[in-house]
Amino acid sequence: MDLIGFLYGFGVLHGVVLAVILLYSSGGNRRANLFMATLVACIAIRFLSNWLVRTDFFLEHPPWALAARPLDLAWGPLLYLYARSIADRPVGMIHLLHFIPALLLCSAPITLAQYPHQQQVQFLTFMLSDRQDTALGGELLQTMPAFWRTWMEMHLHGSFFTLQFGCYCYLVLRQIQQHNLALERHFSFTDQMNLRWLRTLTWLCVFFLLLFLVFNRGRLVLFGDFESTALSPNMPFLFMVLVIYVIGIMALRQPRIERQDSTADSPDNAQSAAPETDDSDDGAAASGTPKYARSGISLEDAQRYKIQLMEIMREKELYLDCDLTLGDLAEEAGMTYHQASQVINGQMNQKFFSFVNSYRIQRAKDMLANQDTAGMPIVELALEVGFKSKSSFYDAFKKATDLTPTQFRNSLTARGPDE
Repeated sequence: MDLIGFLYGFGVLHGVVLAVILLYSSGGNRRANLFMATLVACIAIRFLSNWLVRTDFFLEHPPWALAARPLDLAWGPLLYLYARSIADRPVGMIHLLHFIPALLLCSAPITLAQYPHQQQVQFLTFMLSDRQDTALGGELLQTMPAFWRTWMEMHLHGSFFTLQFGCYCYLVLRQIQQHNLALERHFSFTDQMNLRWLRTLTWLCVFFLLLFLVFNRGRLVLFGDFESTALSPNMPFLFMVLVIYVIGIMALRQPRIERQDSTADSPDNAQSAAPETDDSDDGAAASGTPKYARSGISLEDAQRYKIQLMEIMREKELYLDCDLTLGDLAEEAGMTYHQASQVINGQMNQKFFSFVNSYRIQRAKDMLANQDTAGMPIVELALEVGFKSKSSFYDAFKKATDLTPTQFRNSLTARGPDE
């Protein structure tokens, strides 16, 4: 077995193991794990198909040659549905429509199986080689339906796969962006919930598509054919062998994220997790209509609630709680969840995340300016003011001051105590 075949075999084995682990994992989001396990299995089947091409298995069993191709068109839908599931957004029967292209492509292996064995072998020999011998497969191509003849001759499967998977990668990135905006409306922390690893994985998939365009579709455009067993058209899939490690490891580490019930109107219902992005709120902000006005809160009440929230935050120092949620703040202030949300998002024109972090950053600045606490290690300082990690503290501090905590401390030292 050559090196490429060995890598494909290793990818198949690893993919199967990861799919089984994801299916039987007791932690995390079971529905999301199911979608990810299916995606990993589909990728592993593609590895298996590429490996079998190198062993001439399909020339001996031609009806199986196109059996795995429809699964390529399931990669994008499965990644998208995983993103929806991991963000705890609804997935219903309507989403099965995403798999229609894959189901339609199932007619390709059925069409091939209708021809005599010898014609199937000739056709595959023609399609899987550099296609210099036009006599091979020609007779079969001429007898095929016009659509499938064009599909096969122009290798439209790979082109359609690239376009479709690229569109779904865009949808996943957009889904992650909306999810993170929703988190910032209702949580003072986003660590382990912001799906940063999924965004990285999606960009890796985009890079895979770029490799596919250059090394696979590129030769097809330039020369009209390619040798399926050569290194160049296989390079994108060998890259995916490495990516599958990231998929498995990070998917298993992703904790379950539960949506907050956006219909909650009492503090008792405020302890669940983040709701979907409320597009109506964005529309109100864009039109200049105060959100609190649209919710039935008067201007006077909104101003009073604003002062009440700021006072309770400052006096009780709730921001020091790294797990503080909007529901917690509403309960402490004696307000409903929706009242607190509308006042912060509308009256203050802030997200809850930035509202709480403004208090944490100010506390950190005061401690850095205080001689008794200025020498405190940054990690301890981050935890002291309510952040869960050093990285989230750094990001928030630099966003607020354009300086890192260390740079801010050094700037105070450079000015001296009398300045």
